[in-house]
Amino acid sequence: MKNLKTLYLPADMTDQTTIKNDFINAIAKAIADFNMIDSEDAVLVAVSGGPDSVSLVLSLLALQKKHRIKIGIAHLNHMLRGEESIRDQSFVKALAEKLDLPFFGEQKDVRAYAKKHGQSIEEAGREVRYQFFDQVAKNHGYKKIATGHNKDDNVELVLMNLLRGSGPKGLSGIPPYREKKYIRPLIRVSKSRVLDFLKVEKQSYVVDSSNTDMAYLRNKIRHSLIPHLQSEYNPEITDALDRLSNILKQEEDFWNTQTEQAFHNCLIKSEIDYLYFAKSSMSDLHPALLNRVFRTAIFCIKKDLKRISHAHINDVVQFCFNSTSGISMDLPDQIRVYKNKTSIMIKKEKEPLRQIGKKEKKLKRLANNKQGNKS
Repeated sequence: MKNLKTLYLPADMTDQTTIKNDFINAIAKAIADFNMIDSEDAVLVAVSGGPDSVSLVLSLLALQKKHRIKIGIAHLNHMLRGEESIRDQSFVKALAEKLDLPFFGEQKDVRAYAKKHGQSIEEAGREVRYQFFDQVAKNHGYKKIATGHNKDDNVELVLMNLLRGSGPKGLSGIPPYREKKYIRPLIRVSKSRVLDFLKVEKQSYVVDSSNTDMAYLRNKIRHSLIPHLQSEYNPEITDALDRLSNILKQEEDFWNTQTEQAFHNCLIKSEIDYLYFAKSSMSDLHPALLNRVFRTAIFCIKKDLKRISHAHINDVVQFCFNSTSGISMDLPDQIRVYKNKTSIMIKKEKEPLRQIGKKEKKLKRLANNKQGNKS
């Protein structure tokens, strides 16, 4: 009887049902494939008011009974677009009320934050946004934080990283699941499918005017480079690049396992501010694996890899294994690499490296003077 009823639906209504069901099923499959949500999880949805995050809320609501999840909405007003930012915040708050979901909103002067911390607006915006989401989740018991990154976003990031000369990790794009907390259920659906779904649902959304500002590299890629590649080289370029990123994600999973094993095999001693490695064990590693072990070690001590480039890692390798001069090498943010015949130490210094260098030169000079006086 159910099939007979479907046959008598108007054609456009059948199409709409298919669009809706296919969209929600795609989200459900991504959640299942990447084990994003456990039964009875509390999920905080990051909602900007744009089509991606709005469709994310609606699709999670459609799956709420299946997963028995608790859903909340979080919105950060970056205070970058004046009245438009206020409009977005009001829209998201009204959406939460309409859907009968908890709403957590806050305003943050991102421009002032960027100036204070010497960051770009994009870097500062991302940092304060995730700080806000983390705090809300911690305060209100949300185990997962869902963001609206879709397939097109992933492809844009792959191209951005390709243009910057990134390695395999950068070309693997946006991880579907990060830190066992951040989930991206839309990662397999395109922007066009998002818009079709919202049209079927008759759900409005807001548009961020900065998304058309060609001063941003991502917007140049979205509005200029990708359409050019589609028209001149490959109409299915987004699918091709998405496949590439998925292949590299699998490769990265493998390399991460190998790196963790090699890291611990080479490690002699670990403290909060330094790591000791056996030089002979590290010298036996394949260059690709050695690079990754050094990156992991620096991350463990520095807590991030900001300002650490591929060139820095190459310099560390050269210093440790191919240079006979020097006992230490300086990296950004007070990270110093020490070497001797048997070991390598990576340390986070408490003082600025320049200041340490001056002290070392002074001590060396005093030692030389003392030796000269003896002779």
